[in-house]
Amino acid sequence: MKHKTSVLIVNSREKTSKVRQVPTHIIVHWRKYAAFLSLLIISFILVSGFLIYQNTSRVYQERLDRANYIRSRIDLHKALTAFASIDSGMYRINSFLQDRGLEKLKMDNMGGGISAEFDITNINEFADFYQKQVLGLEETLNSVPIGKPFDGKISSGYGYRRNPFTGRSTEFHGGIDFKGQVGDSIKTTGCGIVTFAGYKSGYGRCVIIEHDKNLQTLYAHLWQIHVKKGDYVQSGQFIGLMGSSGRSTGPHLHYEIIYDRKRINPKKYISLDDEEEIYG
Repeated sequence: MKHKTSVLIVNSREKTSKVRQVPTHIIVHWRKYAAFLSLLIISFILVSGFLIYQNTSRVYQERLDRANYIRSRIDLHKALTAFASIDSGMYRINSFLQDRGLEKLKMDNMGGGISAEFDITNINEFADFYQKQVLGLEETLNSVPIGKPFDGKISSGYGYRRNPFTGRSTEFHGGIDFKGQVGDSIKTTGCGIVTFAGYKSGYGRCVIIEHDKNLQTLYAHLWQIHVKKGDYVQSGQFIGLMGSSGRSTGPHLHYEIIYDRKRINPKKYISLDDEEEIYG
């Protein structure tokens, strides 16, 4: 028969006390049981810690191996140079557009979201691609006539209009007129070669710039011409002063865009927005 010891449990909040019977050997050897329980708890903690450490070390090693692999595949200097080129290219493009009164380009989500299949080791190819795209866009913007040659009110648009001299019959107007003052500066809208710089019947003092073999811009009724035939001009370069030479009713700039030997409406090239009202 196992010996038991009665333990009186007194609770000051209750009127009656409780008696519990506990095996005598537990009371006698409680220190041994407590030490054993403590040993179990410590062992559990150590084993858990070891397993966590082992798993963490494996994950850490996998990440370290991945990082070393990526570092071996990426030319960091080349990637940084490419992204710096992209950033400076976008700055020049936006400065170009801003100077011509056009809205800046935004880089947000450029090219769409990154695919789940994208591998960071392809960052050099990614940077090269966007660098070429930005440089190509910059080259195109510089060679195509974009924006206004003069920042003034547009007094007459492209198409048929009432004869400004007689006020009766209609005539075809092959460009856009910008109203201004004699001596106002006129600038180019794109890079190219000056193919004509002189007096042209009806146009008065006139400059024609060829941007490619099928695309030219014409600037007429100038007071002074500051370029000569054969000059290469940059986009936005000063070429002369506004006047009223030739067939003109007052100081203004007559501006034309000629594509494949035909005069086309410059409106889209000036505003890049078909719905924008450009007359005033």
